[in-house]
Amino acid sequence: MLKYIFTAIIIILVSSCSSSNFDFDPGACPRAAIMEGSESTSFNGLEIELNRTVMICEYNVRKKKIDFNIGVIGDVIGGNKDIAEKIDIPIFIAFVGPNDVVIDKWIKNNTIKVASKEISSFSIGIENLKSDILEGRTGSSYKVLIGIQK
Repeated sequence: MLKYIFTAIIIILVSSCSSSNFDFDPGACPRAAIMEGSESTSFNGLEIELNRTVMICEYNVRKKKIDFNIGVIGDVIGGNKDIAEKIDIPIFIAFVGPNDVVIDKWIKNNTIKVASKEISSFSIGIENLKSDILEGRTGSSYKVLIGIQK
């Protein structure tokens, strides 16, 4: 009997804390992807490849906004040539909505340490990006495209 009372109390507390005005759930984060699947470009005498992305996000349905952070993983090729210890790479980020309309665009400069190996991996974190979302649209209606600004 005590188990049923606790269950009823928990159900009442959970339902009273929820907001009935904002029942819409936009779902998972939009898909983040490298512009052409993987991007490779020569940069300061080195070959830079962007290989994978990760994204975390948080929706603010009331303000019709999405806040998100992106991680980019890639490789530097040719670092054994002692060309540079560090290089600055401008990363292009586009938040794209329905019908491939670009809603926001950013260019973020990132410094990458170059190891003295033929191929070395790097990761870049780009934080605190914010963009607008349309009411009633889910995360699958959007995408984030990433590339090297040329």
